[in-house]
Amino acid sequence: MTVKQPVSLKSRGAKDSSMNRPARRGGVQVRERSGIWEVQVNGKLRCDYHQKEHALAAAALHRLSPR
Repeated sequence: MTVKQPVSLKSRGAKDSSMNRPARRGGVQVRERSGIWEVQVNGKLRCDYHQKEHALAAAALHRLSPR
């Protein structure tokens, strides 16, 4: 039996985390700029937050809300 070691994402050439990717149409994006966390939905700014946790919570609510 062969045991495989886990391979980190960075060693496989993974791209930036989803928080650094450009907004996708129909998607929710969270990113940090100059100490302020911004939430965008469908490429439009929804709100700014001082704390990362608040921004992530808002993004989760947008993802779960009916459209």
